[in-house]
Amino acid sequence: EESLALFDEFEHSSSFAPNELILLAVLFSCSHCGLVDKGLHYFNSMEKIYGIKPTGRHYTCVVDMLSRSGRLSEAEKFITGMSCEHEVNAWVALLNGSRIYRDKIVAEKAAKKFSKMVEEKSEVYVMLSNVYASAGRWFDVLNTRKLMIEKGLYKGGGCSWIEERNHIHVFYCQDGTHIGSTEIYGVLQLLKSEM
Repeated sequence: EESLALFDEFEHSSSFAPNELILLAVLFSCSHCGLVDKGLHYFNSMEKIYGIKPTGRHYTCVVDMLSRSGRLSEAEKFITGMSCEHEVNAWVALLNGSRIYRDKIVAEKAAKKFSKMVEEKSEVYVMLSNVYASAGRWFDVLNTRKLMIEKGLYKGGGCSWIEERNHIHVFYCQDGTHIGSTEIYGVLQLLKSEM
């Protein structure tokens, strides 16, 4: 909201017109604040007011904005009506929104479009598998994972990191990957017992 207020102030007090990156940041802010109508207003103003032709990144941001707010069918129509080449990330945003709102029909459509564009990425299969799991469709989960194995794809483990005294410590989801993991887990057990 602060970035949008800053943009409004910039618009009224500056003699410079915003460029495509500034408008992308504005759309991103609208997406993450849930200000869909305001974001659509800015998107529709790009060419009319600022003379900037939207790029694939601007379209993807709008798809993300619509998907986050649950307007999945509108987001799907928006992608198919794009005047520029479809970005893979637009389909990912729709797939993610359908996972959040558990819409398996839209998820399957988005996954098919995405998989046609990117055959070698595991992310689409993992997201589709998560949609099936949240809907309780365990047979489809197994089939999706089987398809990943057939294609030679796998999901890498997640990791976290912290910085302590200018030294970065990385922790992976697999146990025992950090040199001090035994001591760390010991302290965690002690804290857990105290709670």
